[in-house]
Amino acid sequence: MLVLLPLLIFTYPLVLHLGVYFGHVELALVYLGIMLTLPFLFALLRQKKPVAWQIITAGLAFILLLLEKENYQLIIKLIPLSVNSLLLWLFASTLGKDRIPLITRFASLMRKDMPPAVIIYTRWATVAWSAYFLLMTILLFLFSVYASLEAWSFFSNILSYFLLAMMFLAEFTVRRIFLRKYMNYSFTEFIQRLRHIDFRSVYKSTSIKP
Repeated sequence: MLVLLPLLIFTYPLVLHLGVYFGHVELALVYLGIMLTLPFLFALLRQKKPVAWQIITAGLAFILLLLEKENYQLIIKLIPLSVNSLLLWLFASTLGKDRIPLITRFASLMRKDMPPAVIIYTRWATVAWSAYFLLMTILLFLFSVYASLEAWSFFSNILSYFLLAMMFLAEFTVRRIFLRKYMNYSFTEFIQRLRHIDFRSVYKSTSIKP
């Protein structure tokens, strides 16, 4: 499941776009239902008691398949809108008073020290990502309401991921410019460091030591 589930998640937008393009959105929804059910099924196959999130995703898959016939457009449009809204909340909610910005937390888990320049930059990087996800949420809403299904699908399932990659590369480039003194790793090494972070510990960070 460690390989299969991420593969299904990353290929879902392409499957959905092809489903819209060829007029078989229902197949993409079945694909989504299988993806949501897999964690629950793997737990049963391993003879383990499913945890809460596995039961919830399996329940969502069941509801999805019940509602998809007459509400498929609403369902497929709500998913990216909800994901971007959640990401907006995850970043923006850490910018409040006495809170540690999200990217500052990531940086503290990737390096031993946190110079003041790094703390200041990562706060503004968190602001930038919050603004990005706010803009994407607004655009997805506008495309959902006013654009054709095909135009929405192209923006949501193709163009938005290109824009995300460009934002990621742009932020890394700006980081290299402003924090050159504190960065001794390449983009590839940066991705490898991200992969080894325990994401559950990100929201456990309570203090940052310079």
